[in-house]
Amino acid sequence: MIEGQGPLCYQPSMVWLLLAGILAGASDVPANRGLTEALAREEAGDSAGALAALEALILNAPRWELPRLEAARLLLKLGGGLDRAEAHLDAVAALAPENPRGHYLWGLLWEERGQPLRAAKSYEEALRYRPSYEDARFRVAGLWFAQGDLLKAEMHYRLLLKARPEWVQVRILMSQVLEGQGRWEDAERELEAARSFQPDSVPLKRRLAELYERTGRPKLAEKLRASLAPPPAKRMRPLKPSRR
Repeated sequence: MIEGQGPLCYQPSMVWLLLAGILAGASDVPANRGLTEALAREEAGDSAGALAALEALILNAPRWELPRLEAARLLLKLGGGLDRAEAHLDAVAALAPENPRGHYLWGLLWEERGQPLRAAKSYEEALRYRPSYEDARFRVAGLWFAQGDLLKAEMHYRLLLKARPEWVQVRILMSQVLEGQGRWEDAERELEAARSFQPDSVPLKRRLAELYERTGRPKLAEKLRASLAPPPAKRMRPLKPSRR
């Protein structure tokens, strides 16, 4: 696996949740404790129990958007339950229409339903409220790439690399976007930049060798592939018979 993979889409951030809850006015200690305990259950591997705890908390605090966000996220994580997730997100849209995480989760929901353009619109909306939202930017870049809108994909990948130049996975994707535009030299530069962070990465060397072949440089490709071969096994010198 290449290091620097994309962000995990369904992971909670307990510190962020508690701070957001206090800033939103949901500073009731039992309620915050209930949210913390629900997320702790998920971290312990009991996602179903965490979801039940969150939905119980929603019954007691129906106008607090944070448990609804986490419930929607968990429903998406567990698979199925899309209608329930949508109901929670509808409530969040009414309670906190400018919450970027709500728009991000809408994007995940639309992806699950096979509607990439609606998903992209939701991710773009999340970025409008929080331009530094890496998860949303990573996913919308991938959607635009898949839809063939290479310029939009390039824009988002460039912004990600500006913030995190060491993100190898994004550099690989950027190289594919640039190659799709016929910008072979730019694509090669991205792969070389990625290798500066992971010089021994076998998948990166293979991708670069493939690019050499596609651009009419088979000798360079052959040389790079030769470096992937394992070193020859050392021949062990036969041991002399023991005198014991």
